[in-house]
Amino acid sequence: MNLMMKMNFLELNEYSPNGGNIEDELEEENLKEEVHISTALSSKKIVELIDEYPNLRTLTCPKSIYDRTSKKYLEVLEKLGISVKIKYNWGKPIKYTEHERINVVNLIKEGISPQEIAKKLNISVQTVYYLKNKNKEDLITLKRGKKRKYSYKIRKKVKKLAKEGIPKKEISKKENIPLRTVYDIIKEK
Repeated sequence: MNLMMKMNFLELNEYSPNGGNIEDELEEENLKEEVHISTALSSKKIVELIDEYPNLRTLTCPKSIYDRTSKKYLEVLEKLGISVKIKYNWGKPIKYTEHERINVVNLIKEGISPQEIAKKLNISVQTVYYLKNKNKEDLITLKRGKKRKYSYKIRKKVKKLAKEGIPKKEISKKENIPLRTVYDIIKEK
């Protein structure tokens, strides 16, 4: 049987491809108690939903639509026994985990450039900047210009040794850093 003949057969006999009666399947669809909408609610839309789904008890929608819905419409729906809930699981799934974001932030703090991080983690430079800026708690500013010769860890260690009272010359010899650079590191904020 070709496609047109199958469709005509299904229409004439009112059977669905699933083996059931089309009217029964449509009726089951209309007996839903929960419906998700993705367009703004209006009085016309409410009437259409109630007509189409007589057993409707819960209406779900994204937060953006819920926020734009009139309080009067929400009150009317509540009086009709229909609750309106926000459903968050819509949209594009998260591509990068919190672990990956923290990894990028830590590499930046170590003094590694975004280009090197991108190569190391096999992601784009743009993604490195996106992950760096994703959480405002870890506000990191990247300084433009010449790359620092000594990483964040080494600088932190030099400052710690200086606070402990170890002479600058000893720090210089111990860390194999020029004395002038040790003074510069200690002086920076």
